[in-house]
Amino acid sequence: MNIENTELKISRVKSSLIIDQPYFGSIASYLKPILNEDIKTFKSSKNSFEYNDTYIESLSNEELAFVLTNSAMHQAFNHQNRLENRMPWLWSLASDYAINSLLVNNGLEIPEHINYDMRFDDMSAEAIYATLENEIDDDKHTPEQISHISFENQQEQEIDDEESLIDMSEQLLNKAKLQGDLPLGIEIFVPNLFEGKISWEDELYQVIEQAVKFDYRLFPANKRYLSSGIALPALSGSKVKVVIAIDSSGSIDGSLLSRFLSEVESIMNTFTNFEIDLLIADAKVQEHHILYAGDELSYTIKGGGGTNFENTFIYIDENIEDVNLLLYFTDGFGKFPQDEGSFDTVWVLTKDEIDVPFGRSIYL
Repeated sequence: MNIENTELKISRVKSSLIIDQPYFGSIASYLKPILNEDIKTFKSSKNSFEYNDTYIESLSNEELAFVLTNSAMHQAFNHQNRLENRMPWLWSLASDYAINSLLVNNGLEIPEHINYDMRFDDMSAEAIYATLENEIDDDKHTPEQISHISFENQQEQEIDDEESLIDMSEQLLNKAKLQGDLPLGIEIFVPNLFEGKISWEDELYQVIEQAVKFDYRLFPANKRYLSSGIALPALSGSKVKVVIAIDSSGSIDGSLLSRFLSEVESIMNTFTNFEIDLLIADAKVQEHHILYAGDELSYTIKGGGGTNFENTFIYIDENIEDVNLLLYFTDGFGKFPQDEGSFDTVWVLTKDEIDVPFGRSIYL
């Protein structure tokens, strides 16, 4: 099999994996495949899946999906930076056992000669490491067992792409949590997902979910990562008109404006089957932009005056038709309208002492 055929096989497996296992497929798609004839099987290096083409040829598509996901998961869960004072080779082995148990228990087909032991099911890498450490004297485990797992030394970069993968993993898990579609056993890797407190981001997405019935779709792909050559699934559903208003008054500083815009961009990249009317407003509406999924936000925000929410509602009534939902990002200080609009309103507030006259409040 030549390199073009191998890369085509990898690409097709990634596409199938996204449909069958959206979270695992999205993570695996992040890694760039690189031919490396100096290794026998495969290894995980920063942002890359390095492979021996003869080994890839020997795998079925289902087995290739497994090793691709294994490689990505080592990076997504930041195992290298959790080494602490442990023996590196044994920590890599423990991490591999933990990841492979997760993949096996979610229905992925494990190839031969991959580290898996069912006794480690439902155990964290830390717990597995402790077990393996106690068995070293019995010569049951050696560094040779992890010849297919390799990590590059951490190097300073202007852009930390590893953090991008970790952030992407967290976002995908949060979205899967809202859909009740989390991988089986993932709580062992990210226990904070299951803490009792609901984050404001989760609450906001639950509100949008109530307005939009959606599912994973590969086409159109999530445009956020297309520039990197990665086709990730997007969430799409029934057509909905959403208005997002951002308070640009003098009481909103630059960092808070950036936070508002960042969340708007996240919404755009998650829910793809509707357009967003973005309003920038203080005492009046200063800007009106029509946005679609994947659009990049790069505006010089106008405003800096007082706040009059009433004028924003008047503007919406006069200029935007068939609105289903208004999300208003603000600190809550301003003149509210007397009458509720004909659409659902959610106030995304920075302070919890603000009483709004109608609608739902979410606090950052």
